[in-house]
Amino acid sequence: MTWIEYTALGVTMLIFMIGLFGSLLPVVPGSLIVWLGVLTHRLWMGPEESVTWKIVIITGGIMLIGQLADFVMGVWGARKFGASWKGAVGAFAGAFVGFFLPPPLFWLIVGPIIGAVIGELSAGRSFRDGGKAGLGTVVGGIVAFALKFGLSVCVIALFALDYIF
Repeated sequence: MTWIEYTALGVTMLIFMIGLFGSLLPVVPGSLIVWLGVLTHRLWMGPEESVTWKIVIITGGIMLIGQLADFVMGVWGARKFGASWKGAVGAFAGAFVGFFLPPPLFWLIVGPIIGAVIGELSAGRSFRDGGKAGLGTVVGGIVAFALKFGLSVCVIALFALDYIF
């Protein structure tokens, strides 16, 4: 391998690591960052020294699934635990607002719970119903983290398999 190939692979691996870390955080587009590593390598190295466009497209589809899951799973969890539509919207709004409040990791967990409780109370339901809906958003968020991380690892594995073989 030439120094350019080593450099391209090193930059790609760095992008992969940043994306994997990002996939563990809510709202951060970690799977998108991992996919951008695949695309960057393909555009940098060209068809002879990189993965095929088929792999870029397949991993792009996998990335879209991960990003969609990140936005949908919190609402799904809230609904699964009995939230009304107002509770689900409140949970989503709480996660969104929590992303911008310091410390973000704390508010990304507490924000959806508070949002679900407020949403349920505004729907005329009890504080207990709001708490259950908030717990559902946390469960949905955990499922989303696991799914995003797993899909990001899958994208890296597909890249590696196509690059090596």
